[in-house]
Amino acid sequence: MKSKYSLIMMALSVATLLFSSCTDDSTEGFTRITYYPELSLEGEKTLYVDKGATFTDPGYTAILNGEDVTDQVEVSSNINTAISGVYSISYSIMNADGFSSSASRTVIVTDPNDPVEGVYDTDSESYRLYDGAQVAYGNSYSILILNNGDGTYYVDDLLGGWYCQRAGYGDLYAMQGTISVSADGTIEMLDSYVPGWGDWATGMTEGKFENGTITWNLEYTDYPFYFIVTMYKR
Repeated sequence: MKSKYSLIMMALSVATLLFSSCTDDSTEGFTRITYYPELSLEGEKTLYVDKGATFTDPGYTAILNGEDVTDQVEVSSNINTAISGVYSISYSIMNADGFSSSASRTVIVTDPNDPVEGVYDTDSESYRLYDGAQVAYGNSYSILILNNGDGTYYVDDLLGGWYCQRAGYGDLYAMQGTISVSADGTIEMLDSYVPGWGDWATGMTEGKFENGTITWNLEYTDYPFYFIVTMYKR
């Protein structure tokens, strides 16, 4: 009869054999080290260019395992400085194992000869009025106005950045819209829309453009909220 010691040793030998076999199978092919590419942009992520000017990319670098592989970066862009608009540049690089790194940049083209078109900054003392209570914007937010080519202008946020930037809700909560600017500077709102909520402004009064400054009183929702906005062209 085999002793308990012999049986225990036999069991341990079998377990060791099985463990070794599983370990060999599970680690097979996984001993190779992969290095991830590191991609970084030089300059700002949002750039502003005059219409008709030549655009020069500020540059980018890519490092892989300590080596400069910038020449392996793939760049794609839809920039056309002949036409005002918002454009993008995409950068990407992939290592031999299929792991990639990417980055992007926004380029905004505006016409310096158009008195209205351009990038504006909201006056921090602009405010929202509701039920007699005033709440100031408190900070300056960037608003883009582009000439539609038909005498009207596209505004990327008629609310001056209140929900999109101030509250941090994102682009879906910017009130996109179209305005007209008459010869005497009177501004009329032609349409508006907030994609995130699927609604629009109920009216605009006291709209005025003068020497690079825009002001208006925008009424929103049935509550109603009033947004008294002043913006300065950069």
